[in-house]
Amino acid sequence: MYWILFAILIHCGLSLPVNSNPDNSNPGFRFQVTQKGINYLRDVLIPVVTDAIKTAEIPPINQRVDTPIGHITFGLSSIRIGNVDISHTTVELDTPSNAVAAISDAFIALNARWNYREDSWPHISDDGSVDISATQISINLNLQIGTTDKGEPHVTTKTCSFNIGHVDVTFHGGASWLYNLFSSSIADALKDAIKDQVCPLVTDAVDTNLNDILDTVDLKADIDDNCYIDYSLVQPPFVIKDAIFVNGKGEIFDKSDPKECPSPKQDMPETVDSERMVTLWITEYMLNTAGYAYQTAGFLQYNLTSDDIPDKIPIKMTTGFFKYFVPILYKTYPDKDLTLWLYVTKPVTFDVNKAGVSGRAEGTITWLVHVNDTLVPVFTLDAQLDLCVNLSVQLGSNSEIYLDLITVEPYIQLKSSNIGNFSVSALQSFIKFSRALIVPFVNALVNNGIPLPSFDYVSFTGFDFNLEDGYIQIHTDIKYVPNERVSSEREYYSLSKDGFECKMKDKDLWANTVADDIFSYFSNEVN
Repeated sequence: MYWILFAILIHCGLSLPVNSNPDNSNPGFRFQVTQKGINYLRDVLIPVVTDAIKTAEIPPINQRVDTPIGHITFGLSSIRIGNVDISHTTVELDTPSNAVAAISDAFIALNARWNYREDSWPHISDDGSVDISATQISINLNLQIGTTDKGEPHVTTKTCSFNIGHVDVTFHGGASWLYNLFSSSIADALKDAIKDQVCPLVTDAVDTNLNDILDTVDLKADIDDNCYIDYSLVQPPFVIKDAIFVNGKGEIFDKSDPKECPSPKQDMPETVDSERMVTLWITEYMLNTAGYAYQTAGFLQYNLTSDDIPDKIPIKMTTGFFKYFVPILYKTYPDKDLTLWLYVTKPVTFDVNKAGVSGRAEGTITWLVHVNDTLVPVFTLDAQLDLCVNLSVQLGSNSEIYLDLITVEPYIQLKSSNIGNFSVSALQSFIKFSRALIVPFVNALVNNGIPLPSFDYVSFTGFDFNLEDGYIQIHTDIKYVPNERVSSEREYYSLSKDGFECKMKDKDLWANTVADDIFSYFSNEVN
């Protein structure tokens, strides 16, 4: 189970190959690990390393030596590590090539059985126990991580060094006085035996166990049945100043026909100061790939009928209801049921800046009347919705970021008509008034969050938002809960509507006060 933590350390950037001049490929998503984050992961790692060292199996040691009683063969067997104490650890980022995880002043206590046998007649033999303490131990691990052809992280141990400063050997029972005469020879043999075990153990753990875990990390996550998000690495992780960066594609694709979004990518600053462990960078480009993917997938269209309007709402999908807004419609088709075809003709676009997150949707609204079980198109409107968006984040083992409409500013004009030309000013006023229905309807229709990179047994805890020109920064901490899955119960952290202003002529947030039962109705009906 503890190799999952190793995987998180590596995937988040611990001990990575570094590059003082990283490839400026303008990712859609960035993951930054600060020194505070590295220190936390290092502290959590100490008991993991301790348990790993305890599993080392030291082989028996046999030597022939000269003693006052002649040539003897002595041996140590059943060598077991009883205690490991790691008192000091550091992780140093060594630009531009590597990073080194170092353990110093460690202590290992061992116990074993000793025995000897005289080589010549009368072949005297004896045995007993021995206590061994190895002190001033240092371990230096140099790791290199790259990316596979698929943009997946892959780890290789470049070097592992293990040194023991001093070994004390205390014999008990039998001819212990005899063994004490050549305890220094035994100490040297023990140093070599322990060293030969620990470095291969750590190297195998990284190169085998760690990559097995990294292979299970799914860099592509489904948003819903239509689209998925791709976090594949666009370049090897790199180090700038005292932070580690992982750049991912951060692109949302249509499952049936994945295409690159033509929207421009934003430049991001070299680094950012944060008192949190981790900073997630959500770019404007990443949000725009969502609009592009859903529009190309044909998801952004809807047939609005009377069944979609709750009984408690005094709006009817009939020509009679709209006779004051479009008189010619009622005159041509009196007392007929209506259906509206809502169709987004261009990808929804978003604009992220220090003032807030806004967006724009453009499309058409085709009005149809029911005549003898036939839908007859009567006119089509060009429609534009300027969007004001709120941000929220769900915490848990599967964290997600949500974009919720606060309000919309609708604009319409007549595109074509089969009932003659008419003014849309009254209908424009009605649609503007109906924002209180548009907002919860859209939020219920598109209620899936965008999954953030996540791991089992690890949770993001607490969030601070930063809005900058072209990207959103989410500063957070991480918590490791071994041997149990983190609760996926939703706990939302939102950027309040009072924390920013949308770039609209009308900053009226009246739609945000819509009764909860309206939103609940649409949530239940749409889903």
